[in-house]
Amino acid sequence: MTPIVTVIGSLNYDLVTFTTRVPRAGETYQASSFETHIGGKGLNEALAVARLSPKNKVITRMVGKIGTDDFGRNLKQCLLEAKVDVEFLETIEGPSGVAVIMVEEDSGENRILITAGANGHLTMSDEEYEKIFDKSVDGKGGFVVLQNEYPDTCKSISWLKENRPQINIAYNPSPFKPELVTRKLWRMIDFLIVNEGEAQDVAKLLLPDVIFEASIEGFKKMAIEIQKLLNQENIQTVVITMGSKGCIYYTGKEEKPSFVKAQKVDKVVDTTGAGDTFFGGVVSNLALGYDISKAISFATIASSLAIQKKGAAEGIPIYSEVIEKLHGVK
Repeated sequence: MTPIVTVIGSLNYDLVTFTTRVPRAGETYQASSFETHIGGKGLNEALAVARLSPKNKVITRMVGKIGTDDFGRNLKQCLLEAKVDVEFLETIEGPSGVAVIMVEEDSGENRILITAGANGHLTMSDEEYEKIFDKSVDGKGGFVVLQNEYPDTCKSISWLKENRPQINIAYNPSPFKPELVTRKLWRMIDFLIVNEGEAQDVAKLLLPDVIFEASIEGFKKMAIEIQKLLNQENIQTVVITMGSKGCIYYTGKEEKPSFVKAQKVDKVVDTTGAGDTFFGGVVSNLALGYDISKAISFATIASSLAIQKKGAAEGIPIYSEVIEKLHGVK
């Protein structure tokens, strides 16, 4: 049976300004250029899974809401072009989600302001969840990809774990919401991916009595403790990304967590969407049955290619590009 990856989450139209520096409060500063791109963590993740999977080997589905504006039409068209199933992408009256992004040209670092728009209405009834996750199409080993850019994350996790426990819940708690960091909720998560800042925030809330150093060894220790908080029935894996340094992953089955260095690139153009690309690359490989080490290696290459292009969605590479680069590295 072809594996199914369902992404529930946000779709945004990105308004991007490139600048040599960010203006101070009250200051007007001449920017270098302006561009528009499609984005949103949900859309980026869906595109990443679809583009980073071999043709016809993974079914990628997008569950979300878009507005009746031109932004919404463009967002849907992009998914269709990537062969993402949009049966459960609903168009509602009003504006689509918008992200205002400032990118510093020298470093590629970004600052993002999000207006929810249609994403703020992405809540579903039990009946809607039953329709989306029909038992006849969601077999053992499928994945649901979630983040915090829509208001129904908590219900999505609890409904899935209660009604479709065989499906792996892959979760990135971004943007970070402390109210969603509880032992009860996290006991339902199968695959957790966090950046180093989010990992530290999680540790402060759920592991307040444990001291962790902000170092590779410190984050390895943190990965061990965070992994214990997850559901231990399915894939039971935690990944901590560390930007240009690399990432740490741990399933609880290895002797100790593993650290994988990031791929060096000649020039970082735009880091927007790099994390979503990495997330999608890992999930697509896991859905295909590859082990975590191969999935991480693949995703590391994918994200290194993404940061060398402008735009969150446009920068996501395709499967063949990553394979070619991966073989080249070897």
